[in-house]
Formats: sequence, structure tokens, C-alpha cells
Amino acid sequence: MQDARVAAMFGRDRAAAILAVGLVWLVYAFTFWTMRQACDTCGVTLLVLGVGACVVLLNTAAIAAMIRHYREDRDAIYGTDLYYLDQARAMRRRGNA
Repeated sequence: MQDARVAAMFGRDRAAAILAVGLVWLVYAFTFWTMRQACDTCGVTLLVLGVGACVVLLNTAAIAAMIRHYREDRDAIYGTDLYYLDQARAMRRRGNA
């Protein structure tokens, strides 16, 4: 099933996932930037930087894997959603909802 609605839903989900990862990177960068003096004082700057880098890299890898999986199975994933959306729309038209 190569439905334009499937492509549109996948595109929106992919854009939202990329935006979310970008925001995670920005939050971690902002947090590190604002806490850098405290980290320097305690001597844990490299530790905090390393742990933060691990977190954002693992989150980025997870989202990339999710997008790949969704791309491979998008017809099955979004086809089910569209089926039930179409059923609900038909019920509303008939006045059953």
C-alpha cells in the first residue's frame, strides 16, 4: 500500500523525532554551558561532558534506528492507523459516533 497519507504521516513523525533529538542536544549543551563553572570547581568537567555526550549520542542512535524501522515497516505501522481512522470517519458520517 503506497498511500500518500502514509508518506505524510511518516514525514511528520520523522520531522518530530528529528526536532526532539535536536532539542535534547540543545538542552544538554545549555545545561553544560550554564553548569561549567560549578563542574570546574568540583573537578568533574570531563566526567559530566563524557556522560552527557554518551546520553545524547545514544538518544540520537535510538531515534535514527526508530526512523529506519518506521521507514521499513511504514505501510504496516501507518496502514493500521489509517484503517481505524477511516473506520471512525465512516461511523461519524453515518451518525454512529
